Amino acid sequence: MATKAKSISTADLSKFTQAAVKAATGSGRIIKGPIWGYIAPEKLNAAKQLQLATGVATTIAANAKAAGTAGLRITPVVVHKPGKILAGFIERELSHEIL
Repeated sequence: MATKAKSISTADLSKFTQAAVKAATGSGRIIKGPIWGYIAPEKLNAAKQLQLATGVATTIAANAKAAGTAGLRITPVVVHKPGKILAGFIERELSHEIL
């Protein structure tokens, strides 16, 4: 049974994020902090971008729980910057401290 942890290692978070992004997009290329996730295709509409970000967040939490880090809460975000759309989560908003 998974135990509730109050922290997660950067290595584990990277591994879980990469696996989730690969499952959602087919690519394992991720961006890290302060926004973690991936660069979303600009051709997707806003609803689809948020749906993909939500899928990534849900998968990260499930992978963390399976690895023994229960209770990880992740709020999905989509950030539009000139020339880039970032989809994922904001590091400071995680329920656990990143070590």
